[in-house]
Amino acid sequence: MAELLSVRLAPEWITDCLWVLRAGDVIRENCSPDRLAAGHGVPADLAAAIEAWDDEFQAVFVSDDPMSSGFPDEPTTAAWRARGESLAGRLAAVLGVRVEFHVAGYDRVFTP
Repeated sequence: MAELLSVRLAPEWITDCLWVLRAGDVIRENCSPDRLAAGHGVPADLAAAIEAWDDEFQAVFVSDDPMSSGFPDEPTTAAWRARGESLAGRLAAVLGVRVEFHVAGYDRVFTP
């Protein structure tokens, strides 16, 4: 397996929330937390926490009206975003690579 260069934690509707870049890649590959854990030694509890965090995002998707999708209010959104930031920081520490955190209108980079 090619060397892991960076990870992006960026949830999108109806897909996994991790995007990995390995040596030799031209574009990032979409990846589940479990797959990243299996291939790069991420602890199971961290992978499960990332999956649960993404599940919260996926649960507010309204397929009949995507424009109305989202958390019900700003405090809920802020709390969810803060949990994601914490997970991204933990992921950077575990993997020893740059982890980019991206949610709508907000970006942050964590380095090991």
